Amino acid sequence: MARRGQKKHLKRLPAPRHWPIKRKHGKFTTRPIPGAHPKEECLTLAILLREVLGHAKNMREVRAILSGGHVLIDGVPRKNPRFPVGLMDTIQLVGSGERYRLLPKRKGGFRLVEIDEEAASMKLGRIEKKMMVPGGRIQLSLHDGRNIHLPEGAKSSDYNTLDTLAISVPEQEILESIPLEEGNYAVVSKGRNVGIEGKVLGIQRRLGTHTSTVTLQAPDGNRFETALDYVFIVGKDKSMIKLGSAGGMSE
Repeated sequence: MARRGQKKHLKRLPAPRHWPIKRKHGKFTTRPIPGAHPKEECLTLAILLREVLGHAKNMREVRAILSGGHVLIDGVPRKNPRFPVGLMDTIQLVGSGERYRLLPKRKGGFRLVEIDEEAASMKLGRIEKKMMVPGGRIQLSLHDGRNIHLPEGAKSSDYNTLDTLAISVPEQEILESIPLEEGNYAVVSKGRNVGIEGKVLGIQRRLGTHTSTVTLQAPDGNRFETALDYVFIVGKDKSMIKLGSAGGMSE
């Protein structure tokens, strides 16, 4: 009889290389449930609490922490150890008062940047798709799986793909739209230059097999080029969020 449904297990050896787990410590690790982020671009809550933050030693302790609703992801209590947490998500631990934002790290993976209560109530989402839904309303699909309808009276031309929205969480109200244009501040979310931040100097859009590219200038003055799809706008003159250092897992 064929297997029904998706797999619920994942072996440690073929797990994404950026996961901070011991490959030969055991045979299996937690597999992310389908949700906001794909498997290759997220961490599970179990890995976050156990391997990264060290608040739990085993899965039993992870479940005990989550069952009380003490862990908030983007302001919403999450109780599934397999829930995926990815780029720009905010993590709040109610008991200890810890608050973090998940950002890209140099050479791949993620790092935790400590934030305050005000920063935890806002997150950035990149617009991946814009479409019209029944009723004539414009819907924006963000990188974390959210679908947001533009408010009445809003101009559709002010919101384009690869632009960034600053939204309140968990209310999902649009606070500001930051366009992808020269002079704005960005961070690289994928590729060889992942984790590097800088000001956008130029955008080269191409058709066909040649990838569209963006030229950025890092804070140290060095210029580099990366694919357009890898650029995540985080502010206009400067970053709207705390970026910290791109080196370690926790800053």
